[in-house]
Amino acid sequence: MQSISNHAVLVGLPTEIGRAATQVLEAGGRRVTSPSTDADRPVPDLFVIGTTEPGSAADFADTDPTTWWAAVERRLSAVFALAQTAGRDLAAAGGGRIVLVLDARGLTGEAGATIDATIGSATIALTKSLARELGPVGVAVNAVAVAAPPQDGFTEPTPHHVAQTIAFLGDPRLPSLTGQILPCTGGTVRTRA
Repeated sequence: MQSISNHAVLVGLPTEIGRAATQVLEAGGRRVTSPSTDADRPVPDLFVIGTTEPGSAADFADTDPTTWWAAVERRLSAVFALAQTAGRDLAAAGGGRIVLVLDARGLTGEAGATIDATIGSATIALTKSLARELGPVGVAVNAVAVAAPPQDGFTEPTPHHVAQTIAFLGDPRLPSLTGQILPCTGGTVRTRA
């Protein structure tokens, strides 16, 4: 069984969410750092990987395919590299948790946001596949689907709400919670993805 390091690494999160996640995780007793190449540093037991870099709005019919594929490849390559490193490190350490933070448009789609929706959908599939692949070695993989502030009286998902969801999914006391996508959307997205 893995020894709990209470150490989280946050990478690729929007500034406000990263700041809120740091506060919430530290309040819960975790040490929070950025990625490190220091071989002597203990392996974290939680990696939080953001994929929510906003793309520019564009009508799909008018989008240059080279530009579209370049953006998708660049962003998915970054997620791949970060998730692969985290998975290898956690598996070698005997277990831990990965929480991916993705764009909720991956659940619903949105006109003018095909890049963001594609990255979100791909990250959902990656989350579910990694949960199956890494589960046997003690690594749980989950995701938070984050939406822009909703309209029509729904509760706005603040960075603090997202951070609390990250902390919940990163809780080592929930070893069987894996392969789940939790929408943090203020109620505007309700799905069983």
